[in-house]
Amino acid sequence: MCSSSRDDVQRVFDALDANLDRACELSFDVLTTPELLRMAGRLEKMARRLVVPGHALINQLVQQATDDELGGKLSHALADRLRITRAEAKRRVGEAADLGPRRALTRTNDFHHPEELLGAVDQDDP
Repeated sequence: MCSSSRDDVQRVFDALDANLDRACELSFDVLTTPELLRMAGRLEKMARRLVVPGHALINQLVQQATDDELGGKLSHALADRLRITRAEAKRRVGEAADLGPRRALTRTNDFHHPEELLGAVDQDDP
């Protein structure tokens, strides 16, 4: 993950939001069955990828936000803001901790993918 400016974040989220609006307005009746299946696969892949920035946002909140700023626990603040149950918010915080990018004390990114971890382990073996 690279360093981003406030403008970069806003611009990317605005574009994503606009493109999602356009996607919601599409009609798929012009596509063949194989094309529909391919589009369904692409949509599923995109939906799975969308959780990645969510993990990063939640992990940044864990690192940065105080209980005073949040008005209580992070899971409660997320539940209120996202209009989800506290149990779901707590699950997301835990999932972000398990699956999101990690930062070392030097604030550099740790391993993002299992392959990177395996590569580092192989290098340590004599």
